[in-house]
Amino acid sequence: MAEMRQAPRHDWRRGWLGPFLVFLAMLLLTLWWLGVFNSPTVTEEMGVARSYVYQPFQGSYRQMVKTREKMAKDAPADLRSHTEITLLEREQGSGGDTEVAARLGYLVNAGVPAPAGWQAGQWPAQRVARVRVAANSALASWKAYGALLAWGKARDLPLRYPVLELLGLGDHYELLMPVALAVSAPAS
Repeated sequence: MAEMRQAPRHDWRRGWLGPFLVFLAMLLLTLWWLGVFNSPTVTEEMGVARSYVYQPFQGSYRQMVKTREKMAKDAPADLRSHTEITLLEREQGSGGDTEVAARLGYLVNAGVPAPAGWQAGQWPAQRVARVRVAANSALASWKAYGALLAWGKARDLPLRYPVLELLGLGDHYELLMPVALAVSAPAS
């Protein structure tokens, strides 16, 4: 009579190290790609004048992201390759209920007329605190504002508006805050 063979039983604890190491490597690669390990740098310097075209915005941060996506789709083709800007004029509230007033647009060369439905603006040459970080834009703003607040706290300078966010090609992010306003304005 033939013997019945049973398949060997595998212990679930065997062989987990390889898949775990692959998972860990993919996780670390993803975090590196997003820029999680990149540190922002803060410098105080004389900033240059910048011309931009924009559309005004007032609402929540969540609405601002949707408005920016719609604006990018509807923007003239020649603007889409330019650096995106967000000029935050003021914030009110906290958390998910934060209301912002901002200008959303693109940097342009001086003297370039604004397209139909857009307005022209100018960021003056002034002394600024500049924060630079190479990371995904969602992470970059979080890291940049944290670094700017820490830098300001060390110098007894509160965050002052307007602040200018520059979202360059790739994951290049810059945040500019006028220092002169922060020095001359009383703390709030």
